[in-house]
Amino acid sequence: MGFADIIFLFYLILGVLGLILLWQWLLGYITTLDVAPEKRGLITLAIVSLIGLIWLSYAFKLNHWRQIPPSSSAPASSNHGSVLAEDLLNQPVENLSEEQKLARFEQENFPELYDNRISLYRDIKGLDAFFIKIQKLAPLVPKQIPLLNRIYQLRQNTHQQYSQRYLEVSQQLRHFWVHYTTGNSEDALQKFQPVVNRLIKTIQQTRGDDLDNQAKQEQYIIESMRAAETLLKSNKLPAAQLGITSYKLDNRQRIMEWLNKNGSTNLLETLRMLSNQRAHILQQIQMVKNYIQRYPDLPLARTLQLWQTALQHNMYAEYRLLYAAEIPATLEQLAITPPEKPHARLDATIETQIPNILRFVNTMVTQAEQAYAPTAPKTNKR
Repeated sequence: MGFADIIFLFYLILGVLGLILLWQWLLGYITTLDVAPEKRGLITLAIVSLIGLIWLSYAFKLNHWRQIPPSSSAPASSNHGSVLAEDLLNQPVENLSEEQKLARFEQENFPELYDNRISLYRDIKGLDAFFIKIQKLAPLVPKQIPLLNRIYQLRQNTHQQYSQRYLEVSQQLRHFWVHYTTGNSEDALQKFQPVVNRLIKTIQQTRGDDLDNQAKQEQYIIESMRAAETLLKSNKLPAAQLGITSYKLDNRQRIMEWLNKNGSTNLLETLRMLSNQRAHILQQIQMVKNYIQRYPDLPLARTLQLWQTALQHNMYAEYRLLYAAEIPATLEQLAITPPEKPHARLDATIETQIPNILRFVNTMVTQAEQAYAPTAPKTNKR
């Protein structure tokens, strides 16, 4: 459990206790006022409910914050031996720093160690760049934060292992270099040669161990894609406590731009169709509300409910399609290649489920359009 999780937990506990204490205090306080007994409970409930809603809104924001990968947690790589210029061999010795002299000596005498160390160093720098990229991307794709967080943690573990190994190799090199330049150089060189072979193997082993993390990352992506497939296959509206919300306009636009370049024509047309349909539903809802105000004696509550249900299903249909498309779009922005077969299966599921999704949403709209259910007029009995 991280620091953000602890804060969130304390916020929930203190919030619940605070609401309970507020309820008890208000009940006692209102009894001292000139308020009818039957209204005391209603007033107390209204005040506590209002404060409770405010508390819940901040709870959702805090929960969103704790899921975003921390911007300051990318480990800083060591500066020791970080000067790995490609053209050191062409530089005059007098122009080189001590670290560059060591790197040049390493390049001339231990080229295999030098190449492996450069590869490890570049991997570390690549991870540093990845952390910056994912931290900038996470706020733009809030619905993908759970997946991004898992990938981030894996890469962070790799970064820590690489940085530790790089530091150890650098220390060994610098330790040798000090004795080579201040003592018997031939003796130091002879003793260091077996160390070089071990260092090369440890670097290669460290980089090879990352294959496990790569496999875990692929599994996380597969799980996310399978979850999207499950959503596509079910038209049942999710429970409110799951916190599923529709896509904001800027997020939707970003996905649509990606789909224009990479998506299928069928998916694009379906999303545009749902958008147009939603505009129609919203227009009908407003018209029904206007009629309810104009004719309060008419039984229009059921009609309004049917249109609102159609709207919910329309928005959920769009949500599922956008969510499925956003996964590969997000991975592409991070230069992560999704596993081929699961990706192809997700694309196939999208195409297969589009007719079912549209058919169901259209059925909901039809039910709202056919909401009129006349009742038989009352007749006078003789």
